[in-house]
Amino acid sequence: MGQGSRIVSARRLFLAGAIGLALWLGATFLWHVTYRQGISLAVILLLDQDFPALLGSLLLLALAAPWAEGKGIALPRPTARIVVPLIVLLGMAAWGGHYALFQDYAISRDEEVARFAAAYMREGLFARPIPVEWEPYRRAIMPEFFSPFGAADYWTAAYLPVNSAIQALFWQLGDPNLAGPALLMAGLFALWRVALHLMPDRPDAVWVTVLLGFSSSQLWVTAMTPYAMTGHFALNMVWLALVLRGGVVGHITAGLVALIAAGLHQWHFPPIFIAPFILWMLLARRWTVAAFHALTLVAIVVIWAKLWPGFLMHALGAPADVRPSAGVADKVGSLFQRLGDRWQPLVNLTRYVAWNNILMVPLAMLGIAAMRWRTMIRGQEIALPLALGCLAGSLLALAQGYGWGFRYAHGFIGPFCLLAGLGWARFRPQGALRPLLIGLVITGLASSFLVWRTHVFVEPYAASHRLIDSSEADVVLVDPRGGLYVTDLVRGRNGVPGKPMVMNLGMLTLEQVDMLCQSYVVELFDRAEFRPLGVPLARWNLGRMDALRAHMKEEGCDRPVQPPLPETFEDALNAADNAM
Repeated sequence: MGQGSRIVSARRLFLAGAIGLALWLGATFLWHVTYRQGISLAVILLLDQDFPALLGSLLLLALAAPWAEGKGIALPRPTARIVVPLIVLLGMAAWGGHYALFQDYAISRDEEVARFAAAYMREGLFARPIPVEWEPYRRAIMPEFFSPFGAADYWTAAYLPVNSAIQALFWQLGDPNLAGPALLMAGLFALWRVALHLMPDRPDAVWVTVLLGFSSSQLWVTAMTPYAMTGHFALNMVWLALVLRGGVVGHITAGLVALIAAGLHQWHFPPIFIAPFILWMLLARRWTVAAFHALTLVAIVVIWAKLWPGFLMHALGAPADVRPSAGVADKVGSLFQRLGDRWQPLVNLTRYVAWNNILMVPLAMLGIAAMRWRTMIRGQEIALPLALGCLAGSLLALAQGYGWGFRYAHGFIGPFCLLAGLGWARFRPQGALRPLLIGLVITGLASSFLVWRTHVFVEPYAASHRLIDSSEADVVLVDPRGGLYVTDLVRGRNGVPGKPMVMNLGMLTLEQVDMLCQSYVVELFDRAEFRPLGVPLARWNLGRMDALRAHMKEEGCDRPVQPPLPETFEDALNAADNAM
């Protein structure tokens, strides 16, 4: 301790963070690797990206502990003139990162479906009509994440429409990939405004809050993608800023923001964020405000779980192919089933820590410790709903598949940063920012490593998509056996299925393959093509597909995907890498 019992020394903060992280990391490795509790995609990414980054970070944190205390740097007051340009620069970096890091490619099925819906919304449609000639093959073309309503005649995304609608709007303005960066900027701006409201007399704590958000790799890398989670971060922070502003206008506008946020992709995310604040309002005896926001939660369920599916049924037709899964009972039942089957807190929260500032969690724990119990039960501690939300977001550690960090807790990065700022304001001397500077340097080094490993992981899939997209065949059949998540390469161009029409071979019958081979120019994309491009190996054997491939060979319908012939001699030299 430093000046009295209220000050927590940076040395102790660093050592506590390093020890806690080492214990958590050790438990994660033992559970998921040593005892092999299922080698999922999350564990693959953990070993390739997060484990090395965190190991290096905790070592640097421990080594830096003896020199952590002190002023370090003097920052000016966090005014709009300084903070807003930084936010704009970060948004521009996220936009460029979509092309530089992700190579203009959305790797997961979730992202592709969001872009698919944005494409038909941009055309003024609620769904994409399936061309009659492709109806028998509709499930091989759209293998998963499709809405059941009118599914025999329409392709419709399974997710709610707001995230795709935002992308469609930016598409009309020039580039759908601007949607994520714009939402990131809105969320960071709101985070800054909330920090100013909560800590007006501690500009250093405001800087801590804002810089923890700025340095979150999860925030700005996810903003490079079509994931809806950037929208959840942004609208959660905007909602909180409006609630703290207060007044009739502030609360009504916050209610509208909550309704929009619930329609981003799944309606249950905003209620998890908002419910602790309703408790906080009740503790403060703000009955009217609490009732209004409780009614907002009811409206969320009515609009997005009842009226929206009813609208789709009326507009598109009765459910087909699969049962509807948008109802309240279905959603709650699915959530509890996944908590039982796919709850993985160790690996998911490890990924969350790795992709955020190394000091975010230790400082957030100080924010929780800063609460005074007597004022808390009177609803005077904003840290209470922030902490309850962070706890809920962390406990809902369901398997996410792809994700840069842990995206199901993405909407709680803002609350974590605010708790960290509150903890700093309570337990750290004003202006002693050296530990923040050291944390930013360590986080920057870890982020550089994570970005590099992400590029290495995405590159083979982006190259595979480009090869498929360059085919001049009518149909490309993807045989995913032998490759990790090759099924996600079944997609159209910019969200629109077309020539070549890409299909999952494993979802076709022998008769369907014969019809395709007789009626269209067909090419195959299998391990012979994707392995040289670097797609990771995976054990996946289907005897039925062996027979299917043997039959295609007999029929002469197994020509591999070939890029188009070069049009000029110079193009030929470039294609041959100037070997001549």
